[in-house]
Amino acid sequence: MKTELTGTVLAWMQDRNADGCILIGPPGAAKSLVAKATGNTARIPTIAFDLGAMQNALVGASGERLRAALKVVDAVTNGRSLWIATCNSIGTLPPELRRRFTLGTFFFDLPSPEERAAIWKIYVAKYGVSGELPDDDGWTGAEIKECCRKAYRLKLTLKESAEYLVPVSRSAADQIKALRQQASGKFISASYPGVYQFQESVPAPRAGRAFRGMES
Repeated sequence: MKTELTGTVLAWMQDRNADGCILIGPPGAAKSLVAKATGNTARIPTIAFDLGAMQNALVGASGERLRAALKVVDAVTNGRSLWIATCNSIGTLPPELRRRFTLGTFFFDLPSPEERAAIWKIYVAKYGVSGELPDDDGWTGAEIKECCRKAYRLKLTLKESAEYLVPVSRSAADQIKALRQQASGKFISASYPGVYQFQESVPAPRAGRAFRGMES
């Protein structure tokens, strides 16, 4: 984010004593959905900002776009707002901006088996599909949704639909591992109370093969 935009956002939030939190995690981990659900739950308007799209090559144009958008926020909220920043990597947010989000940084890991089971129930019902569930180890909620949506639109079974999906846990395994290591011990877990902790599972040692000694 350009320094011009960062300064404008910081000044606006400070002048209005606005609170905020940061949601970080792999793509498809429901960060944006949670941000939208927060507004729906509180019965207040939700305004989506794409600060990257506001950037312009012309000097001063980016700031003008942002200030115009902030006027809309003022008009809707009467100066009282909650900011929720979502990102796939904390490195994309400047440190001075992160400090302004005083309600904490929450890490969204890949969903657990129990969480995936709950997500399947939602999208199986939404798309009216049925059948045996595929192997969903490492899937995100977005991938479960896409599997159900594709099965509905193409008249496939869920297992057939799954053959056309490559989960991000496989296609970007190294990036997700690095993200988990970066978040471990530093950010709040979005799945359970307390700080997120990542413990890499170590494969069990393979059993050795026993050989009888050769008799002389």
